[in-house]
Amino acid sequence: MKTTYKFFIVGLIAIFVLSSLPPTIAQPPEGKIENREGSVFIETPDIKVKLLAGKPDIFFWSTQMNQKRRQTALFHVGFYYLAELFGDDLVIDNRQELGGKIYNLASSAVEWTLEIEEDTGDPNHIMATQTSSALADGATITFVYHIYLEDTIITETLDDETVTYEAKALSEIKFDIIVNNWVFSPEATGLALHVKIHEMQYRHRVRKGERVNAPEEGYKINETESDRTNRSTEPGRYGVEFLDGDDRRAYFAWTPEADVFDENGTYIETVQCTASSASYGFDNDFGKGKEFAKEFINLFLVYPNYGDENKLVHDPVIGIDDASGVNSSWFALFALPIIAFVVLVRKRKRA
Repeated sequence: MKTTYKFFIVGLIAIFVLSSLPPTIAQPPEGKIENREGSVFIETPDIKVKLLAGKPDIFFWSTQMNQKRRQTALFHVGFYYLAELFGDDLVIDNRQELGGKIYNLASSAVEWTLEIEEDTGDPNHIMATQTSSALADGATITFVYHIYLEDTIITETLDDETVTYEAKALSEIKFDIIVNNWVFSPEATGLALHVKIHEMQYRHRVRKGERVNAPEEGYKINETESDRTNRSTEPGRYGVEFLDGDDRRAYFAWTPEADVFDENGTYIETVQCTASSASYGFDNDFGKGKEFAKEFINLFLVYPNYGDENKLVHDPVIGIDDASGVNSSWFALFALPIIAFVVLVRKRKRA
């Protein structure tokens, strides 16, 4: 009788403790997006993101804090130049291959409109868009930022072929780079988007993915053909990783394909995206000084000449992969039943 009574008491205690937990623990993880003085902030239990209003700059960091109550690291991906490429291939061998139409996306000559999408049609989908003012011939470049609160498989049909993307919940920002209505200069072989990447507190070493050995000039990152129907990014293969020891903490990755549509939105073709590492550290032609601090990676995402007045869509991703952080809500949810189980086992042995 005593044993039954003890089981009953322990069970009541376990039920009471579990029922007294805040109701948010049992709910799906939350995410929020808000506008603060023109810039957009996105936050989930795993990642915080700041999108600057005046230029396509992304700052992101882990939501988890270290013991000193400071953020573990602050990562930065900025898009600075859009330029035409003139050369024998899509690898940037030197600066002289860039020319024709060239725009400094961070200058006052290009204005940006940053807006939050209030209704995405999916409560687990958060979205913001950032669009440039008109460039030559009415061309524009748009960045569409997506974050998902649940792991999501995105499907798209291109010319009777189904393409899939996997978006990781809470820890990734998937974004679309969209170039509209570009008219290529004569002899232009491609279009290059200049990206600067660095970790602002320099607590991490950087690995540049497969076939990326910056500071080698004109080094081509991806040369192999990919599975064009599976567009899920692979940071260790096509991307830049920030490492703490052997652990990946953050990444900027991309698929090696981009899709081309005509002015009516009809799919035309899929083209190969080539990534060239231009330099590591200071760069006289593409910026230096305090704004980029000690070290950064110059990267160029290069697309072949895909025809005039079409729409190019490419799908990179940034993300946090911070295994050192523990979500206290999930810990509580799993730990308490285990504790209750241990108590019951001990009582049974003594009975």
